[in-house]
Amino acid sequence: MNIKKEDKQIICNIIKLFKPYKWKMILVITSITISSGLGILTPLINQQLIDEGLIAKNLRVIITYSIYNLILITVIQGLEVVETKYRSYLENLLSFNLEKKAFKHTLKLKMDFFNDTNCTEIISNLRIDINNISQICNQSTFYVITSIFRIIVGIIGLIAIDWRLSILVMLVTPVRYLIVKYLAKKREALFEKYIASYREYSGWYGDTIGGIKEIKIWGLEELKIGQFIKKQRNIIKQNIIMSYLGKANEISEIGFRQVITALIYAVGGYLIIGNTITVGKLFAFITYSSYVTGPIFSIMNIGYSFASVLPSAKRYFNFMDMQTEDGTRKNISQKLNSNEVLGTIEFKNIEFSYRDKDTILNNISFKINAGEKVAIIGTNGSGKTTVINLLLRFLTPNYGTIFLDGKDINSLKLKDYRRLISVVSQDVYLFNSSIKENIMLNSKKTDIEMYSAVRKSGAYKFIEEMSNQYENIVGERGSKLSGGERQKIAMARAFIRDSKILIFDEATANYDMESECQVNNIITEIFKDKTIIIISHKPDILAKVDKIIVINHGVIEDIGNHLELYNRNEFYRKMVNIPQEA
Repeated sequence: MNIKKEDKQIICNIIKLFKPYKWKMILVITSITISSGLGILTPLINQQLIDEGLIAKNLRVIITYSIYNLILITVIQGLEVVETKYRSYLENLLSFNLEKKAFKHTLKLKMDFFNDTNCTEIISNLRIDINNISQICNQSTFYVITSIFRIIVGIIGLIAIDWRLSILVMLVTPVRYLIVKYLAKKREALFEKYIASYREYSGWYGDTIGGIKEIKIWGLEELKIGQFIKKQRNIIKQNIIMSYLGKANEISEIGFRQVITALIYAVGGYLIIGNTITVGKLFAFITYSSYVTGPIFSIMNIGYSFASVLPSAKRYFNFMDMQTEDGTRKNISQKLNSNEVLGTIEFKNIEFSYRDKDTILNNISFKINAGEKVAIIGTNGSGKTTVINLLLRFLTPNYGTIFLDGKDINSLKLKDYRRLISVVSQDVYLFNSSIKENIMLNSKKTDIEMYSAVRKSGAYKFIEEMSNQYENIVGERGSKLSGGERQKIAMARAFIRDSKILIFDEATANYDMESECQVNNIITEIFKDKTIIIISHKPDILAKVDKIIVINHGVIEDIGNHLELYNRNEFYRKMVNIPQEA
């Protein structure tokens, strides 16, 4: 069977997956080889049982060879138990490690990937691909590995019994090969279409569930049901065709086995009548023919099975080759000592645009000194959030450099760098776990420190009123809490982390007036040694910061404190006086 160069590389990558499990594989292969070798004795025992026992009516021979058969079958079955145990373990271990590698890789992928792909699509694609790749560990694959030995012994047995019958078996095999090759080619093309259809469906499904509120509000249920039926019909149609192909392959295999058996009976019967061979030899020949055709057909079927494995393996390896956030700087990453970081941030000649879209930031430069409290203000789409995402290294500038204490942030070890920053945004994400777990986030801080952070954030009152208090489960995305309560939890999370740099992106948008004043005072008065960046257009917080950076359509309009900007900059004055436009 012709194999493309690309497919050869994928097969090599698949083989490499088994390298860590070579000893378990050797044990499985050894068990199969020994049981196959012992199985070869069965036709010889049966030949003696028939010719010397049944036909000769010799009870002692019948009992003796029946006992031999029983012992042989017991040993073979014991070896098959060992083989099944370790093969099953190997299959599940491979699946687990593929899942683990994919999950770890997913956590390191760039944010662009998650902006273009929804969670349901990611999970569904990986599940299908890993299941298909893991099929390599099924029994038939390992059986094929030991088949060469079985085929050689089987051919020797066939020729030893009768060379004329052997020719019959060999003549039919190439025809079966051509049929399998044709079916495998059809299956591979169809399976690639199936993967594409299922990927589209998974993305659509995730998008639909994510927008369930809008679907209910706008009465889109019937529309979505119609879309569901259309997409599922396409997938079902492809599944049915693949089932037909599978059945066609199965029928062709059974058909060829029957053809071979019928020819052997016909020719063998003729030879028995002519006293050329015995009945026992004929039955032994039939058994040996299955030792030859069975493994040969199994090897052919591997090509058919790989028709679904290869597209999945190709997609899995392509996914694993996707560039990670720190993939371009691994060799020059510098470790950070958080105790030595001051927190001075500088943007120098930064330009940024999303792919081929219009420029979002155009040659902006500014400096935030260590310990300064700085606000960033601008209209929607002006580039405020892009500045934050660049600082967090979710995005990479097209041109220019961002510095932390004089060092290019892209040269710093990403994990260490992000530990220096805490972020609270208007759109808070809470995990479906307890309030305590959402605040601590695997932190080593004490409960006393947590209570202090909760009081500072203004969350103490509503948590104390709950029946389970800090053990209360917040629901999916914090659905059991109000918007203000979610923001207070996120604020406590930022306070307890005690990072050198704090970023507040409309962090008190859902706060009540009293709680907002309390938090604003804490941010500007208590955290003297922290570098703080605030995105807000509220005059009460703007009046308390050291300086304000005004961004207008991707460029810096002005920099100064509240009074200076209010007196000299009309755009700033408009932003402050008409906050709803911001």
